[in-house]
Amino acid sequence: MGMASNAILIRVQRAMVRGVMVSAALGAGLLGSVLPAVSGLQQVQAAPAQAVAERSAQQWLQRWQQASRQQSYAGTLAMSGERGNLRSARVWHAVRDGRQIERVDNLSGSPRSIFRTEHAVHVFLRDKKELRIRTNMPRQATLFPGMMPLPGQLQAEAARYYRASHLGQERVANHVADVVAFAPVDGLRYAYRFWSDQKTGLLLKWQMLSSGATSAQADVLREVAFSDLQIQAPLSYALLEGMMKETSGYRVQQTALRATTLQQQGWAWRKPLAGYFVTHCYLRPPESLSGRAPSGPAPRGSAPANVAASPVTHCVLSDGLSSISLFFRPASAEGAHAVRSKGATSIRSQGIAGQQVTAVGEVPPAALQQLLDSLQRTSR
Repeated sequence: MGMASNAILIRVQRAMVRGVMVSAALGAGLLGSVLPAVSGLQQVQAAPAQAVAERSAQQWLQRWQQASRQQSYAGTLAMSGERGNLRSARVWHAVRDGRQIERVDNLSGSPRSIFRTEHAVHVFLRDKKELRIRTNMPRQATLFPGMMPLPGQLQAEAARYYRASHLGQERVANHVADVVAFAPVDGLRYAYRFWSDQKTGLLLKWQMLSSGATSAQADVLREVAFSDLQIQAPLSYALLEGMMKETSGYRVQQTALRATTLQQQGWAWRKPLAGYFVTHCYLRPPESLSGRAPSGPAPRGSAPANVAASPVTHCVLSDGLSSISLFFRPASAEGAHAVRSKGATSIRSQGIAGQQVTAVGEVPPAALQQLLDSLQRTSR
């Protein structure tokens, strides 16, 4: 594998890890009587035990999605991943008139604050005094405890690939939670266990399992859980929005993404990956993977200038729980083929019809390979 393609893979993997951190990150704070309560919050009433036990996978997904969009909350989240690494973060999530805003502060690693609204992400790198803004973000993208939303018909189709089982109740972060196992019906996705607040439906804890969703001895690949949480927290949307706009003293780098489709980029499936659907595709400038624009002569072994300067097409597929990112860019002279795994995250990259296509996801490696094998070029 060439140095240029290897560097691309490393950047993609780092971006994936950051994305996992962001998607998992939650937190506590910005609370108190001085902040106005958010009005119009809805609370899902607890259902009778028999009705809970009979919920389908689709009904559970709908309940969790609804709760994450309607509730304001604040808490501290703990995350475990590869090799037992532990991370923590704080989040403030406010809702106003159907709009959402969220602030995430990392408590581990480099200090950074991430603000997310409906269509934009602001990343404050506190130690570097840098602010990276991405606009025109797809609305479908979401953060834990939200779920990747799919249209109703697609969600019903995707939910067919899991079997839901209600395992009982446990306490998480001082909330009574329903414990639900999602067992896959094929080898293209992992098993999951979820803990959701019995009253509101908000997710409190999440585990990704290599197999055996209902087994106490299942191998836990990743876990995300609240250690403390206030649901229906009295948060101010306007206050969080004002913090996001405090950019004095920061070097600002802004990237506008442009929506596209696989078809517009000249790609099609020979056979779609069962249960997975494309939620969004967009074009991102080449510097958005590395975080800075290229400058000066290219290092020895790097991609040719026309490759390094080419925009990257990024598409996301999801079955409502598992997701896969596909990155397309012109292939360098090496036309690299790579296989790599890190904990639950798998990476596959290969040259297809003059393009270097990289697939990244927390899915079994066979799913990525099957996805790449089914891609075909329709135009150039």
